[in-house]
Amino acid sequence: MGLFSIFKSSKTVYFPGCVTYFKNREYFELYEKILHRLGIEFKLVNKKICCGLPALELGFDAEARKIAKRNFEIFKEENITHLITSDPGCHKMFLQDYPNLIPDWNIKTENLWNIILEKLESKPYLIKNRIIEKVTYQDSCYLGRYLETYEIPRKILELLGYELVEMNDSKESAFCCGSCGQLPFTNSHLSNSIAKERILQAKRRGVRKIITNSINDLQILNLNSTPEMEIIDISEVLADALGIRKKEAEEFKEEVEEEEILDMIDKDLKNQEIDELIKEENK
Repeated sequence: MGLFSIFKSSKTVYFPGCVTYFKNREYFELYEKILHRLGIEFKLVNKKICCGLPALELGFDAEARKIAKRNFEIFKEENITHLITSDPGCHKMFLQDYPNLIPDWNIKTENLWNIILEKLESKPYLIKNRIIEKVTYQDSCYLGRYLETYEIPRKILELLGYELVEMNDSKESAFCCGSCGQLPFTNSHLSNSIAKERILQAKRRGVRKIITNSINDLQILNLNSTPEMEIIDISEVLADALGIRKKEAEEFKEEVEEEEILDMIDKDLKNQEIDELIKEENK
């Protein structure tokens, strides 16, 4: 069947984002496990697609529009009516930018974090482990400044048992961590300096763990962190709370790789059959 045939009947697509799917597959696999465990139905699209945010932010408006139109056609072919994503930048792109890029855009973009919160509140028995620990939370600029989603991720963490210690600049006044707006590509020195300052701000509050909900934020903070400060993604704490062991994620990865290999073999066999038919015709 292959990875991308899961939940074919669902009209909701889970879009992990390029950074998660192509560069940090372990988090993509964690999110899949989390969505399954919470009973959130979704399907995946067997296409290499990008939401187009990097192109838009770097000033390539025509290319961003081209990407958006191609994605819209793919979603229509797959009969998609709803979209969820764990990437704050992609969420902002689909929700705010696609309606401007595509006049007839009609796919509803739902807030994944709100769905997760509702599932945890309605089914508290799913939370197997509650960790009592003081942490701080880094607001994603896309999820916060653009989409004004501040409280939902915090409520999720509190449900899981965490005691949140706010940094001096948080929520509406949140200090950027340096990952947004393609800054790591256009001015890496400035991006790293901002990340270092944000980590210092967390240390001043007496915490030793920063939780993010953006893989881009996770990467830039980890790049500039020190041994006494731990940076983790919210998917990791969700997995721990839901009883998803790391081994499960690894086993899932092996299953996925095995299915993908079988699909490749199947395609090769079909290609061989086609070649043989062509040879027969040419005799």
